[in-house]
Amino acid sequence: MHVYDDMAGKVALITGASGDIGLSIAKHLALLECIVYAGFRTNGDPLNRLNDEMVADGAKIFPVQCDITIEAERERLLDRIREEQGALHILINNAGKYRDNLFSRMSSDEFEDVVKTNLFGAFNMSRAALRLLRAAKNAAVINISSISGMTHSFGQSNYSASKAGLIGLTRTMAGELAPKGVRVNAIAPGLIDSAMTKRVPRNIIRQTMSAIPMNRLGEASEVAEVVSFLSSSASSYIVGQTIIVDGGLIMR
Repeated sequence: MHVYDDMAGKVALITGASGDIGLSIAKHLALLECIVYAGFRTNGDPLNRLNDEMVADGAKIFPVQCDITIEAERERLLDRIREEQGALHILINNAGKYRDNLFSRMSSDEFEDVVKTNLFGAFNMSRAALRLLRAAKNAAVINISSISGMTHSFGQSNYSASKAGLIGLTRTMAGELAPKGVRVNAIAPGLIDSAMTKRVPRNIIRQTMSAIPMNRLGEASEVAEVVSFLSSSASSYIVGQTIIVDGGLIMR
């Protein structure tokens, strides 16, 4: 793990932090001595276990239940950060969901539900947190998109649309907020070894891996390393970019 000396004491908020990628991001930022607020919707046990494991190292991880699609819950979480810290240096919009189906069979509810979390969730959380981010001075927002938003993804018209929208949102937010001291970038992971990937049929995994030049799945920690970089001053002149972490799968 790379160490960035300017991260100690920074306040970070991660949405969707109880999944594999979210947990790895929380761990990396806590090891960099950030104060981490780790949001989860229903199951905080993985975060509580991570906190128990790291408390001896002085890590500061605060699991917080929050459904980002509900305004009152978003405001409650941000009010807590405002009262306890006064500013927010890093926002990672990682919360996401999928409800796969063929386009011809996909219901409006399936489409809307995924877009509501993946795209509207990032928009609403970022907008609500803007005052806290500006108070931090030199803050960073990182949106977790996907290569599914950059290329076709069979059976995922809702997920692909939400992740493509997130890339567009990132660029526009970056252009508007950079003059106000808030850098916005995105990360587009490819096939990452995670609980979500384990639900994908094995034949699809094998077929996809054959097209990855590195011939393996990515690790959640490899996404977390890019998050750490984009959160630090080492990336101080990077704005509005989408960094692809996919082992070369789409080679854009």
